[in-house]
Amino acid sequence: MSLISEQQIQQFQEEGYFVTAPMWTKAELQAVSDEFDRLYDEYAESVDANSHTDDRARELAKNRPFIGAVHTSSELMCEFTKSPIYLEACLKLIGPDVDLYFNQAVIKLPVQGQEFGWHQDSGYTLTTPLEYLTCWTAISRSFVDNGCIWVIPGSPKGGLRTHRFDEQGQSKNAVLDNEDGAIPVEMEPGQVAVFSSLMLHKSGPNISSEARKGYVPQYHVPGVVITESNSLFGDVYPVLRDGRRADVPVPKPIRR
Repeated sequence: MSLISEQQIQQFQEEGYFVTAPMWTKAELQAVSDEFDRLYDEYAESVDANSHTDDRARELAKNRPFIGAVHTSSELMCEFTKSPIYLEACLKLIGPDVDLYFNQAVIKLPVQGQEFGWHQDSGYTLTTPLEYLTCWTAISRSFVDNGCIWVIPGSPKGGLRTHRFDEQGQSKNAVLDNEDGAIPVEMEPGQVAVFSSLMLHKSGPNISSEARKGYVPQYHVPGVVITESNSLFGDVYPVLRDGRRADVPVPKPIRR
């Protein structure tokens, strides 16, 4: 049975995104949430132990952590990267051969979780090929007051925008004239927002009493390289080969 409809594929082609129904059981999501708590504690400890970390970085690590390459530190999350919904999205939107390109646990703590500005995922690292697939997954409820994502439907058709580094937010923000057409993407636990890496999106601050937990795996063709250096980049972890799930040892991620 297909998890993604033809209407959703058409919406992706026209608007650059679609949102699925919930794809996991309450028990499965609770296991991931508990794993996020463990990963967060380990991440916060490692940041505190680093004497070279400045106060702003410590604050962001505590209140708006982005914990990368979690497939290498969690067997549960390594298996989760190959959930049926992700593999079907990869097959239908990328092709029969796909690698995990990047993945991270993203958490916004109650009241203190900070916003993240407008950007395109492709604005962070210019790759060849350029466009890839992001699967923003709600592990907990995600709504406006706890910092859900916002998107500008159709924005991928405008191509890659200029991005500038924001020192305060430690992020790369897209240069925009306005936010016309922006809509919030509120999700129940287990829903996935599948979108192009050229989608303009942001997330607001968490002003609620409820933590926002999201998992963000991203998928690309095998052999993706940094355009400037022509060097391999990413998690380089095969998830599909010849249209079938790939089960191979986890390689070490390749960073700059």
